[in-house]
Amino acid sequence: MLSKPDTYFKKTISFKYKGVVLRFLTSQSIFSSHDIDKGTQRLLRTLLASKYISKCKKILDLGCGYGPIGITLSTINKSSQVDMVDIDALSLKYAQENASLNNVKNIKIYPSLGYDDINSSDFDFIISNIPAKVGKATLEHMLKDAKYFLKPDGLVAIVVIDEIADQVASLLNDEEITIVLYKKWPGHRVYHYKFSKKSYLLKNKTNTSIINRRYYRNGDKKFSFGDLTIKIQPTYNLPEFDTPSFQTKLLINNLKALKKINIKKTIILNPNQGIIPIALSKIFNVKTIELVDRNLQALRVSKMNLKSNNYPIENIKLSHQINLKQTNSEKSDFIIGVIPEKENLATHEILFKQIKEQLTINGIAMIVSSTTVISRIKKLLEFKKLLKINKRKKAKGASLLVLTNY
Repeated sequence: MLSKPDTYFKKTISFKYKGVVLRFLTSQSIFSSHDIDKGTQRLLRTLLASKYISKCKKILDLGCGYGPIGITLSTINKSSQVDMVDIDALSLKYAQENASLNNVKNIKIYPSLGYDDINSSDFDFIISNIPAKVGKATLEHMLKDAKYFLKPDGLVAIVVIDEIADQVASLLNDEEITIVLYKKWPGHRVYHYKFSKKSYLLKNKTNTSIINRRYYRNGDKKFSFGDLTIKIQPTYNLPEFDTPSFQTKLLINNLKALKKINIKKTIILNPNQGIIPIALSKIFNVKTIELVDRNLQALRVSKMNLKSNNYPIENIKLSHQINLKQTNSEKSDFIIGVIPEKENLATHEILFKQIKEQLTINGIAMIVSSTTVISRIKKLLEFKKLLKINKRKKAKGASLLVLTNY
C-alpha cells in the first residue's frame, strides 16, 4: 500500500496495456483522477497494432497530466526517449512520481505552454488527449504547429471529445494534412495524421509562441474599480478574460482602502490575467513582484500585462509551483491572492504555514475565496494561531481576510 505523497493525493489506479500493469497516483485536482479516462484508453488502443511506435526514437506527450500516455509508451518502447509536458505544476509533479513508481528511466518531464518551451524539432511521434475547453486558437496551435516539432514523415495521434469534433475536423481539413487513421466511438474520435513534405520545407517557427499571437488574446480590455482603471490584454482559457470576478473586485477595493504602506517585495498567488498585480503596482510603489501559480499560462500572461502597464520587467519573478514553497531567503512585506475553492483543509494549512514563513514580522496578507472556504480558513487560523485576523469582508458570495504576521 502506497503512502500519500502529499495533501492533493486521491488514489492509486492500475492500468493494463499490452500485458503490462502500470500504477498511477492521482489527485482530485488533476483531470481524470478516478481512472484512466476513456479517451486516453481509446487513443492508446489505436496504437496496439502499430509497428510504427516501436520504431520511434523520440516521442512527445503534449498535455501529459499525471502521465498515463507518456509513461505507458515509454514502458512498452524502452528504446525511445519520451518528452512529457504540461502547463500545470501539480500534473508535472505527479507525472514525475508516476515515472518513478513505474521505474521509467527514458523520460523527460518539464513545463511547456503548448509547444512554446519545446526545443527539439525531431520527434517521430506527437500524441495528445486534447482538452475540450482550450478555445479555437489553442486548438489550432496544438493540431497544426506539431509540424514544427516533427521529423519529416512524423506522425501525430490525438483524441478529442464530440463537443469539439466539428472544429477538429475543420482544422484537419487542410491540404498539408493527410489523415492516416480515423476511429469514432460514442463520445470520442481519434485521428492519426501526417503533414505533407511541402509543409516541412516551408515551416517557420518565428511566430509559433501562442502568447504572442494576437488571435489568442481577447482584445484590449479596460476594467474600472472606482478611480482606478486597469488595461489588459486577456487571453482565452483563463478566468477573467471578459470581466473581473467578484473576488478580484473585493481584493482591489480593499487594497485601495489600505493605508499607504512601503512594499519592497510582494507575492501574488494565482494571478490569472494579471489584474491584481497591475492594481497593486498602481496603488503602491512595489519594488519586486513575485507571481506564484500552478498554471504556466497565468504566469506568462500576467507578466505580459504587467509589462504593458509599464512595470519594470526586471522586477518581476515567476514561480511555477504548487502552493508557496520557499524559493529564496528574502521575505515579503505583502502577500495577496486567490485561494482555489476545491482544495482541502490540509492543503490550506500547508499554504498558510508557508505564508507565515515568507512574511516579514508585521507583514500583511490579503486573501480571498468563496465565503465557505474563507470561513473554514478563518477557523483554521484561529485554532492554529498562525496569523492575526485583522479584518473580514464579504460581498456576493466572496469573502476576504486581512492578516498580519506576528
